[in-house]
Amino acid sequence: MAVIGARPAPTPWFGGRRPRTRPRTRPQSARRGRRSRGSSRLATPSDIKPLLVAIVVAAALALFYLSQSTRVAATGYEIDSLQASLAERRAEQQQLIWAIGQARSPAEIARRARVELRLVPLDAGAVTFATSDDPAD
Repeated sequence: MAVIGARPAPTPWFGGRRPRTRPRTRPQSARRGRRSRGSSRLATPSDIKPLLVAIVVAAALALFYLSQSTRVAATGYEIDSLQASLAERRAEQQQLIWAIGQARSPAEIARRARVELRLVPLDAGAVTFATSDDPAD
């Protein structure tokens, strides 16, 4: 049994299907003389401008993001190369400190004096020291 003025129930919140209603139609005489409202709005160039602006802004943001990520990656590579260079310099510094310590050792000095300079040790009586007659010294 149908009730006069009844309409279908709204869709439930969990996504049930809503029965389709018949679309409203205009009389034929009103449609012939002018375009429908939706088609004239889409044909105007002013409606395309916001879309183009949005596309340009999105492209600019994408380029900005890419440039920044490229800059961050390049800076990371530069930091890595500088850290490797610093490690090499520290290793070189440690080798130089070791070489200086070895060159200053008394055993190395004596060896170089004998081998390279051909010096010989003096006899114990070969060196005499001058004594002073002044008791203040």
